[in-house]
Amino acid sequence: MNNVFHHHGVGKLLNSKELENMGKAIDEIGAAKTCITSQVMKEVKKIILEKGLDAAELYAAQLTGTDQNTELSRVLTICRKNNLSPEAIAQVIDKLGVIESGKW
Repeated sequence: MNNVFHHHGVGKLLNSKELENMGKAIDEIGAAKTCITSQVMKEVKKIILEKGLDAAELYAAQLTGTDQNTELSRVLTICRKNNLSPEAIAQVIDKLGVIESGKW
């Protein structure tokens, strides 16, 4: 049986190189509390999977004047720098939600 990371809701399995890059991106983003709301995370994830990273960056830019804009742009820039696929970026965004919901 193949031991490949698979996240519910994302159809494509990621290869080990991409998982490694995703880990680097997550480390770089850090566990600081994100100010991105779950609604924005949901929306940007949908845009990434349907239209790609460029469209997601455009969406982030339209959140001008908010901390969400700055944080989301930073996250997307880190994902781009690490050459992540849309599927991997969607998983990184899911992880932002997990990091943020440390309020249990």
